[in-house]
Amino acid sequence: MSRGAGIRVREVDLGARALIGSGAATQVHRLEAFTVPGYLGGLALVRIRDRETTPTHGDSAVLAQLVAMRWGLDARERALLDGLAAWPLAVVEGEGGDVVGCLVPLAAHPFYYLPADDTKNGKVPQQAKWLVVAPKRARRAGAAAVGERDVVARSTVLARVCLLLELLHRHGVVYGDLSDRAVLFGAGDVAEAFVVGCEGAAIAGDGTPQRNSAGWAAPEAFGGEDDDEDGKTDAALSTAPSVQTVATDLYKLGLLILRVLAPAGDGLERSRDADRVRGVLDETGQRMMQDALGEEPGDRPTAAEWYAYLRGLIVENLEAPVVRSVTVTPALVAEGDEVRLEVEFTGARQLTIELPGRADITREVGGRIVSERFTARQSGRIGVRARNDHGETAALSNVVRVLPVPEPSRVAVEAPDVAAMLGALPDLAPLEAAVGISADAAGDGSLAERVSALQERIGADALPLNELLRIGLEAERVSRERDALFPSFEEFLGGVTDSKNQR
Repeated sequence: MSRGAGIRVREVDLGARALIGSGAATQVHRLEAFTVPGYLGGLALVRIRDRETTPTHGDSAVLAQLVAMRWGLDARERALLDGLAAWPLAVVEGEGGDVVGCLVPLAAHPFYYLPADDTKNGKVPQQAKWLVVAPKRARRAGAAAVGERDVVARSTVLARVCLLLELLHRHGVVYGDLSDRAVLFGAGDVAEAFVVGCEGAAIAGDGTPQRNSAGWAAPEAFGGEDDDEDGKTDAALSTAPSVQTVATDLYKLGLLILRVLAPAGDGLERSRDADRVRGVLDETGQRMMQDALGEEPGDRPTAAEWYAYLRGLIVENLEAPVVRSVTVTPALVAEGDEVRLEVEFTGARQLTIELPGRADITREVGGRIVSERFTARQSGRIGVRARNDHGETAALSNVVRVLPVPEPSRVAVEAPDVAAMLGALPDLAPLEAAVGISADAAGDGSLAERVSALQERIGADALPLNELLRIGLEAERVSRERDALFPSFEEFLGGVTDSKNQR
């Protein structure tokens, strides 16, 4: 058939092949010798696993349109497509003429790794999921471990995905099932990306359902009879096929950028929190991410807009770093109080903080903002040196004034003149009369002498009462002994009371 209608080949003519991978809907075989006219690279057969379980994947009519779309591109765009994606080159038919799969470009050597736990079965595709999880997990698995702060490598992979989506959207094609497993990456001197699963793409507006990977569906992708109790299928969990659009592609692109540039760590690979890019992207990037993951499809940045932004991010990190501001707050503190340092920069991989009165601190950094807290020890400025592979830049903060804390000391206090104070006392005669003190009874002594005499008299009057209590307690103790001769203290008091009443 003509190229415009889509090239078709028979499976029996493909010759020797080797299984190199499999997914939920397909198996991938490397072809040993078969070639397609107009394409000189290696080929792979993407064979549909089971039409009954994956009826929406690799539709024969859609595959023919995808093949024809590639042949309709000019030479430059076709070369770009072949270098970025495993795009269908030909439709493959079975013995009965039914479509069993398609031929696609074979991913090159940088996009594979040898699993550490299964070295006998050879290399496997290196998916971008290893960019989303912690680098130590990738290292343990045998995959390339790209540092979380390696903005250049990560942004380069993402920019290549943006190029592919911009090309497809410009030609009316929706990729559909975009996820970290659909993107392969190579981490050499220059990072590379290669998108697989393109046989699941569809023509925009034709209503063809497309697959969704778990945790990647756009919020507007679901609705209808299969909704949950709240009227919506949970897009964060569902893998059900849905009719997708350019806007859903852009939502998934936003998720991919978020998860690759700001890895959330183990167990949080499916996070959709746009605020995680704070400190990694500038205000423009943060605003783009908020729009990309918002519920208004029309506000999402296009793939071309993301490509331009990521390209600028890469360029910033390929030049000497720029320190935009170094701020310390508060600027006036007491010694021992805490101050906050905030450094805003671009392009730095390492930051050294020079503090007055203490050793320098060096940090590996990524993104654009670093915040640190310190205990203030002496006045001065805080110096910052930012560096990367292309140079170093130094800057100083505002002046921080540290006030010493005053030490407590002995304060001389004049002792009071008691005699003089007594002379200034008010007339205490009414009070003396109330407590039984009188000048006649107590003599003409001083106030202190009269008070002392009163205390002695009170003490003397209290003696009989103290003695009575002692006797009572002793009687109580004896009364509780077996065969006590005396009544209890309560009985004793009761008897006394009764005797008084009888009188």
